Amino acid sequence: MTEHINLEEIEAHYCGSPFIKEICVLDRVESGPLYAVVIPNMALMRERKIVNVGDLLRFELEGLSHGLPPHQRVVRYEILFEPLPRGATHQIERQEVERRVRERQPPDLRAPDREWLSEPHAAAAAPLIQARAKGGRVWPDANLELDLGLDSLERVELLAELEQRLATKLPQHTAAEILTVRQLVDAMRGIDKPEGLSPQDQPAHFPSPADSWTAILRDLPAASDPRFGWLLRRRTLAAPILFVLLRLVHMLFFRARVDGLNRLPASGPYIITPNHQSYVDPFVLCGVLPYRAFKELFVVGAPEYFETRFTRWVARTAKLVPVDPDSHLVPAMQASVFGLSHKKILMMFPEGERSIDGTVKKFKKGAPILARHLHVPMVPVALRGIHELWPRNRGINWSLVAPWSGHRVRIEFGEPMLLDAGVSYNDGALALRERVNAMWQGLSS
Repeated sequence: MTEHINLEEIEAHYCGSPFIKEICVLDRVESGPLYAVVIPNMALMRERKIVNVGDLLRFELEGLSHGLPPHQRVVRYEILFEPLPRGATHQIERQEVERRVRERQPPDLRAPDREWLSEPHAAAAAPLIQARAKGGRVWPDANLELDLGLDSLERVELLAELEQRLATKLPQHTAAEILTVRQLVDAMRGIDKPEGLSPQDQPAHFPSPADSWTAILRDLPAASDPRFGWLLRRRTLAAPILFVLLRLVHMLFFRARVDGLNRLPASGPYIITPNHQSYVDPFVLCGVLPYRAFKELFVVGAPEYFETRFTRWVARTAKLVPVDPDSHLVPAMQASVFGLSHKKILMMFPEGERSIDGTVKKFKKGAPILARHLHVPMVPVALRGIHELWPRNRGINWSLVAPWSGHRVRIEFGEPMLLDAGVSYNDGALALRERVNAMWQGLSS
């Protein structure tokens, strides 16, 4: 390292996230950027019903890194769950941490682990888990996300496959707390206890991801269901008033140049899929949509912003369904299917989070799943210039918001995309992302 680095100060900075319990920053593991070992605050994760530990910690580290000079930013890291080794003075023993990092690999299976994996439920589940794993061999305490590489949607697909194979049904609150292979199998065993179950007793056909989502989303509530039925109510006064207010806000603060509005389908159902630059993206988009689309629009969003009576009223008025896609992914997808199946228009941000630098990040496969399941088009949308107004982890840039600043937001709506039957969800997400990114890059000229 050519510049002085105070590792303790950097660690204190990253511990500003409540989701990081401990962190050890290393500058001697290979050459190149800083490397860290991160211990998550699992008690808080469980309290908030967060299962995507890796995604959340990446989001937190990415945001906190922007508060540091480039040479002090953690670029590479790994997540461990055991406490960091410390000496008598409570100082981190960095050499011991380095040794553990260098020697870390999937553990050799001990006799109790082999015995556990040979039990009927584990033996029935292990091949399905292994078939989906991206992180190597399955072992009892492997973390589904961090060790095996399953994202939230793949976890749901895996659970659906196991439920069908073991003829059981996990309660949603139980499914949301499962982090490891052992917890998953034990949860299945605790609900369903068939006599004489063995892998040979199982059907030869295992559900594909498409079959899994068909099973998950086929039983939708009636139009009168209080959870989602209110999405179908007409907003005779609220819709036009809200539409006019958003148009005024757009004219005063955002002043977007919009291309391709004529590419929007004449009516729903369809999915608007923009890149995600800032908190204000939904307001900017709603401020440029034609009224025929605006009045049929709905959004599924995080509930923590809508916990008071007033904010719940705002959510209902704006047709925002407060369901957390992280901790309650299946209800979020069911809400999306409910609205789309009643010819509504869904606004979904496929990145799942705001971009740290304004560029287009990886798209998740939620929109392709809905598009395939309901045979509805996805409308790619590129947003540019909103990140500069309110960057992630920073305050509003009032100098650019001011009408005299000359800053202009640019929006382009692309041609609707249908997901062909032979295209996988992952390939569909990649194609959608490539289309949005190409439009986003074109907006810079």
